[in-house]
Amino acid sequence: MFRLVYVFIAFILLSALPVLASDEFSVGFRKIEVTSNETNTRFPVAVVYPTHIPAEPVNFGPFRMELSIGSIIAEGTFPLVIISHGSSGSNLGHRSIAFALVKQGFIVAMPLHPEDNYKNNSAQGSVNNWKNRPQHIRSAIDSLLLNPALAPSIDVDKVAVIGHSAGGYTALAVAGGVADTRHIIELCESSPQVSAPFCGLVKGQQLMSVKIENQRDKRVKALVLMAPVGILFKSKEALAAVSIPTLLLRAEKDSELIEPYQSDVIAQNFKNKEKLSYQTIENAGHFSFITPFPDAIKSEIGIVAQDPEGVDRKAFHEALGKQIASYLDSVLH
Repeated sequence: MFRLVYVFIAFILLSALPVLASDEFSVGFRKIEVTSNETNTRFPVAVVYPTHIPAEPVNFGPFRMELSIGSIIAEGTFPLVIISHGSSGSNLGHRSIAFALVKQGFIVAMPLHPEDNYKNNSAQGSVNNWKNRPQHIRSAIDSLLLNPALAPSIDVDKVAVIGHSAGGYTALAVAGGVADTRHIIELCESSPQVSAPFCGLVKGQQLMSVKIENQRDKRVKALVLMAPVGILFKSKEALAAVSIPTLLLRAEKDSELIEPYQSDVIAQNFKNKEKLSYQTIENAGHFSFITPFPDAIKSEIGIVAQDPEGVDRKAFHEALGKQIASYLDSVLH
């Protein structure tokens, strides 16, 4: 939820490369621009996808990635996954998960939420932000399904949304969750131990009590929620319309979104219990779900790069990517 000291650099197309064996996938990369008429915004979406063109090491500042930039998508159709980052975050903040999914045959799109990212977080915690975030996801899906280079490779019957923190809220809203900012106000006013950034607007009396009706996007067939914001769904019927398979991952040692006000609220009010898989990740902190940072910049990044004792973030992400890929493969059918 805190501002990420992150670098998002425009990628440059590389020349064509030799072709890999047919049973291997490299990570292809493209960037598209999406216009959301509903929110009157335009934002970038990083898209990674399976390709048979070998990847090459690409360095962007301190970040090193293995990418095949601008390459041809592998033949066939693939499930589509949208990843929604947390407030003040980066759309490449969960790239380790995205890359793991690509290697298992998924196309992954990562939008940069306007006015709630590491460059500009002026809307963080506002009513407009809670309203607009789900629209960004819908607009991204619309754009991808109309993109002549990408649409033919997308299996439109297999679309999922992954969200971290405020991105978890976003995913539930896209699936039809009815939000109410009244619950944020009540929590922040009654629980001084809650330090989540959205309490800043409450303390400044800048957050109005508003019920946000979110129409379910029927194209989305599954969700993965990682340390999500859940307090907006505290009303008993808030999640009545959410009827798709959902993997809810709670961070045991989350000091940013403390329980029982977040993941526990979602689990309690999730009506279709048979569709919910709820797991507590032992020792994990709120930011453990963000791709590991190079050792050389961890001190500069600060809390976002830190984990509770006992957590090896690199090893965790290797397991997390496999777990999410396996889960989505099992429910998207």
